[in-house]
Amino acid sequence: MQTMHEETTGKLMYDETFLNFCFQRDTEDTAYWMNWLKEHPESEKEVLELRNLLVLLAEQSGKTEVEEQQEQLSRRIASAQSQHNGRLSLFRWVAAASVLLILSATTFLLFNKNAQTKLALNQMRIIKPGGNKAFLTLANGQRIVLNDAANGLIAKQSDVQITKNANGQLVYALAKGQTTSSNEFNTIETPKGGQYLLYLPDGSKVWLNAASKLKYPASFSGQRNRSVELDGEAYFEVAKDKQHPFMVKTGRQQVEVLGTHFNINAYKDEVSVKTTLLEGSVRVFSADPALSARVLHPGQQSSYDPLISEIKVATADTEAAVAWKDGLFYFKDADIPSIMKVFARWYNVEVGYEGEIPKRKFSGKIYRNVNAAQAIEILNYSDIHLKLEKTAHSTYKIIVTP
Repeated sequence: MQTMHEETTGKLMYDETFLNFCFQRDTEDTAYWMNWLKEHPESEKEVLELRNLLVLLAEQSGKTEVEEQQEQLSRRIASAQSQHNGRLSLFRWVAAASVLLILSATTFLLFNKNAQTKLALNQMRIIKPGGNKAFLTLANGQRIVLNDAANGLIAKQSDVQITKNANGQLVYALAKGQTTSSNEFNTIETPKGGQYLLYLPDGSKVWLNAASKLKYPASFSGQRNRSVELDGEAYFEVAKDKQHPFMVKTGRQQVEVLGTHFNINAYKDEVSVKTTLLEGSVRVFSADPALSARVLHPGQQSSYDPLISEIKVATADTEAAVAWKDGLFYFKDADIPSIMKVFARWYNVEVGYEGEIPKRKFSGKIYRNVNAAQAIEILNYSDIHLKLEKTAHSTYKIIVTP
């Protein structure tokens, strides 16, 4: 029984329909080759050997480098040829073709990953950037969707009026002639993909970043300190009042100010809490009473890591620290997980990883008003590959692969 010619077999590794059959990429091509094998039983063994070899090489290429595979196969080929004195024609062809197939399979995988990334980026174009979205929870438990609320008065608590102005900003004000404190606390919360600007009762301005929460009294009147609680990230422009210090509490530190501009990044999934000062001065306290407070001056940033129980102070890149407030992503020597955390919060997506992610650093600025594909292309330029999956919650998950 005559078998398939070696020349014909060798051409299969360049046949797109055969590759589709090997890697189950196309149902029509798979059906074609299954029927072909039934009609040509004399070539079935050789064709299936070739398919198995391609699949094996595809799996190995994800684990070892091409040069290492070539070296290993060269040793096996030399050993096998010596043992069989060149009598195994099929093995000789497979051995001779193996080195070519390694390069072919590796090229195929690279092409496949690039095609997969291109598809993922095209799909990501429907993932829109975040915007002004927030929820306000009043002291009585009433929850108001601020982006849906009409402009004007949206709530009243004791003598405090809460309005949404024409710019979509939340403003607190005491009713005329009133100076009493309501002692009622409100909470404003931005979801993933949200941000919001809030005017506190004392006139201080707070920009809240995505996936952040701020708890504060409806009125500071009659209180010794102006205390608020932050979970996430916010930029503060605090109204000056030397008699009533402004306090920002997070789960891991506390910042005391008199009147100043500063940014606090206190997301729970970040290793440290970072406070960046642009104007005035602040005093940073840690949750550890054994640590002394540190005073920051303009252009400085404190970093508190509870695992090492230390507050570090260094010169800050203030532009990078507050770029989000000005509508920018600003990355400076940022690694892939750090970048993807930022994207996950702003585009309301989940992020996963497959395989070992290269330890590369990225620098650059991107406008936050672009879609997810345009933003994430910063990684694509450095041979990072992506997949996109839809989750059970009707959101998206971006898978990052080497």
